[in-house]
Amino acid sequence: MSVQDKETLIAAEYVLGLIDNQTRQQLDKRLNEDKQFAAEVLHWQKAFSGIDVTTHDVTPSPALWPQIEDKLVQRPLPAVSSHRQRPLFWLGWALAAAMAGVVIFTHVFAPHEMQPIAVLSGTQPNAQFVVSLDKTASVIQVSALNVALPQDKNLQLWLIKGGAAPRSLGLILHHDRNSFRLPGETLDNQTVLAISLEPVGGSKLAGPSGPVIFQGKVSPL
Repeated sequence: MSVQDKETLIAAEYVLGLIDNQTRQQLDKRLNEDKQFAAEVLHWQKAFSGIDVTTHDVTPSPALWPQIEDKLVQRPLPAVSSHRQRPLFWLGWALAAAMAGVVIFTHVFAPHEMQPIAVLSGTQPNAQFVVSLDKTASVIQVSALNVALPQDKNLQLWLIKGGAAPRSLGLILHHDRNSFRLPGETLDNQTVLAISLEPVGGSKLAGPSGPVIFQGKVSPL
C-alpha cells in the first residue's frame, strides 16, 4: 500500500468512527497540525455530509439482528481472490454497502422522509447550513457543516418571503437537526432563509439586530 493510500484509509476511518479512542485522540491533534491530513478528512466529511443531515436515528426491531444472522448463515459470502483483498478495496466495498444501507433505511424505516430544500452560505466557502423539510409535519431541520457555534452569542433563523418582513423561526442551539415548525404559509422559490448573529436569547427587535452571516434561497419544491 502506498503512503497516499494509507493516508486515505486513515482519514476515511477517522470520519466513519472506525478507530479506537487512543488513535482518535492522536488524529485529533494531527488534524490541527497537518494541513494535508486535514484536507483529506474534509474530503471525506463532505462525501458523507448529505447522509449526516438527511437521516434520522431509528431504533431497529429486536428481531432484526437474528434475521440478518439467519440470512448470513443461509448465504455465506463467496471466496474472494487474494489480489483483491487490499484494505482500500474493502474500504470501498464497506462505504458502498454503508451508503446503500442508509438509503434503504431512510426510505423504509425512517418515520418521516426529509427533503433537502436549501443550503445557507456565508463568507467562508466550507461553512454551511443544510435545511431539510418534513412535508408531513410542516417542520424544517437545520444542520451545520464546518460551523463552530458561538459561545457567548446565539444564531437565530429567519424566514423571509418575498418583500415581507423577516420572521423568526427560533435559535440554532445544536450542530445537527435543529427543528423548527413552519408558519402557515407554504415555502416557495421566493422564500429566503437567513441566520443572524444575536445576543444570547435572540434578537429583542422584530427583525435581526445583529449581522446576517448565512443565507440561502429555498429550492423549488
